[in-house]
Amino acid sequence: MTSFKKMTAIFLILVMGIVSMSGCAKEQKADTNKTAKQNNGETKKEKNSTPIKIDWLAYNCYAQPDKNSEIVKKMEEKFNADFNFWFVDDQRWDEVLGVKLAGGDMPDIMRIKNTANISNYVKQGILAEITPEMLAQLPKFNKNIESVIPADDKSGFKDCYYNGKLYAIKYPIISGSYPTILVWRTDWLKKYGIDKVPTTLDEFEDAIYKFALEDPDGNNKKDTFGLSNTVMNAVFGAFGPIPLKEFRGTGTQNLFYTIINDRVEFACVQPEMKDALAKLSKWYKDGVIDPEFITGENKGGYWAVSQDFENGKVGVTGMCLASHWQPPNDDGKVGSVYDSFMKVNPDAKWKDTVYIGGAIKGPKGKAGTHCWGAFSSAGFAITTKALEDPKKLDTILNIIEQNSSDFDTYVLNRYGIEGKHHKINDKGIYEKMDPYNDLVEGGKVGIDALSIGFNSDFEKKAAPTKYTFLDKFKTEGYSDVLVPSTKAAEQYLTDLKTFTLNAYIKIITGEEDIDYFDTFVKEFNKLGGKQIIEEINSSIGN
Repeated sequence: MTSFKKMTAIFLILVMGIVSMSGCAKEQKADTNKTAKQNNGETKKEKNSTPIKIDWLAYNCYAQPDKNSEIVKKMEEKFNADFNFWFVDDQRWDEVLGVKLAGGDMPDIMRIKNTANISNYVKQGILAEITPEMLAQLPKFNKNIESVIPADDKSGFKDCYYNGKLYAIKYPIISGSYPTILVWRTDWLKKYGIDKVPTTLDEFEDAIYKFALEDPDGNNKKDTFGLSNTVMNAVFGAFGPIPLKEFRGTGTQNLFYTIINDRVEFACVQPEMKDALAKLSKWYKDGVIDPEFITGENKGGYWAVSQDFENGKVGVTGMCLASHWQPPNDDGKVGSVYDSFMKVNPDAKWKDTVYIGGAIKGPKGKAGTHCWGAFSSAGFAITTKALEDPKKLDTILNIIEQNSSDFDTYVLNRYGIEGKHHKINDKGIYEKMDPYNDLVEGGKVGIDALSIGFNSDFEKKAAPTKYTFLDKFKTEGYSDVLVPSTKAAEQYLTDLKTFTLNAYIKIITGEEDIDYFDTFVKEFNKLGGKQIIEEINSSIGN
């Protein structure tokens, strides 16, 4: 087993519950009282002991939290702590924090705004390794992670390692765990006797050919197409991991990674992508794909809106979340993309005119749309300074665990005091009151300053209608694989993004035949692709 596999196994055992934690009987007996207190939502503070001073930077610095706010005071009492909030201008994070750290000062726990900085922080002696013993003190936190992502999903953690050791922890953004969806013109489908949205590649192909070649809008003009750029990810996903963020000549073209035999690899050079490109090339030749797909469906305004779909140019669109297409719910809230579509098509009806579909299953059973992933490139870390005082470390871990296991603690930190900072409406939804719904004003009174931890049930309890709709249309997805920053990536990745996009477009449009894919793979590796992969896996510990 490689060193990374060993580290990942330890991390996933504790963080995602692949197997249950075990320990010797003596350790279990010694921890009985501590675990019982944690499970009951109690803290480990010692009565009449001196409060433990903690230099805290594990929050988004939109405002300096008021040390004397009621939220902060309640947390200090609960955990017998004395918080000293570091404030770093969020817009100048790396610059301001870098000066502080270079001067020899450091907090006890700190936000990692970008995991690309982990290697430098470790070299400076700032970050402490997140050990199995630390993770063992977070059973509820670990279990909650498992509730959101598959137990074998390692995609969101690889960038937290340096030289095979774990240096940061993340918690999920629930909405990010939902894959993007496809939205269909169901009135066009019904015109050709198709009573349900397509779920297989053959069904998909049948529908898009009819959209492009059989005049679905009935105007006797050849002005409709099956698909454009936003649906291509779902087509690639029917064959394997998605290679690119989006297929157009503008915008940010991210190259996606995949995991094969526990190693990070580029998705764009995998052999199954050749099969997907062959299919797209045929569709393009047959006039099924909009020849202007390179310019994209969005012509301006909100990024998730497809004007081509709104105006009846294509019969299926994608790339946004189900919540973007949510019809008016019990709270009167409506998805922004749904609202935009209905303004252009005032006679349209949900389900009868448009409806949501999921990923398309390919010839070998693979399926998936793009998923930003439950984890971003941000997290939090324990510093070497915190390790100097075992009580301080225990308090920090206890705060994380209580935010993950005690609903009252969660609400206090996320929403503040009921009746003062938030209210609960008649639908059971927690709403921050004015002015605390503003990030700056909320930050001043301590909202979210100490909300470190995670519990998906708590988040859904506080915002039930949003997640009910997302859950209804959840489909298969390929989550972004996050990786450590490397020198080779800094040197070659930008050019490789452009090279890959151009090669894929040439194959799809027929400028190059399908066998050009093999040439592309060889050139991609020569231009730095292979070096990037070797450095990434070396950094992780493979």
